[in-house]
Amino acid sequence: MNARIMVVEDDLPLKLQLVKILEKNNYDVIHKFESVKECIDAIASIVPDLILLDINLEGKNEGIQIGSYISQNTDIPFFYITNYSDSSTLRRIQTTSPTGYLSKPLRESDIINNIAVALYNTKANDEDNAKEVSKKESEEFSKPIQRVITYIQNNLNKPIDTDVLVEISGWSKFHFIRKFNEEIGTTPHQYVIEHRLQEVKKLLRNTDLNIQEIANDLGFNSPSSLNQSFKNRFNITPSKYRKGKY
Repeated sequence: MNARIMVVEDDLPLKLQLVKILEKNNYDVIHKFESVKECIDAIASIVPDLILLDINLEGKNEGIQIGSYISQNTDIPFFYITNYSDSSTLRRIQTTSPTGYLSKPLRESDIINNIAVALYNTKANDEDNAKEVSKKESEEFSKPIQRVITYIQNNLNKPIDTDVLVEISGWSKFHFIRKFNEEIGTTPHQYVIEHRLQEVKKLLRNTDLNIQEIANDLGFNSPSSLNQSFKNRFNITPSKYRKGKY
């Protein structure tokens, strides 16, 4: 599955230029927004791999507002598209910690090289974070809960019965559910659902499997069950998430 790049640009000729360059280089492009709010809602629901963001939107520096949202609420790399050089604007955009800047007039080589480096670094950071989380879990959770988590993660494609988890823990059912809530912060059932839905997102973004195949692979009773659970959790259907629309 191609990386998904969100383009936030209200200059139509420039936006079309960016879309053409990105699609030529095998990126999926998300670019249809009517307002700043609509753009922020899309970032929250779609979670693109990278964002190209013009500072001057709707005749104002609205791009900085979006950049501030990205840096405060996500780990998505983003580049400002700008021709600003005044110190006041530069200070404002620096407070939002962008990944970098693309100066107008844009050059295709600069765009593609910066995107490639940012996506590579993000992937490397994600892998490091996953290792750190795994290490942290092994240090913080009791051994019975560690055994249960390992079982869940290795069996997301199968029905997972609470009684089986109880048996793996070696505790009574009452004690297991209480300890699971204390250590994980949710019920075993909700933990399983959340991890299945996160795997659904990965498969939608990185494979061409259809909804039926994903439902079968991740232990959902039916495609409709997957669709409903996904929409309830992320406020978007799986098909729209995959297409980068909402």
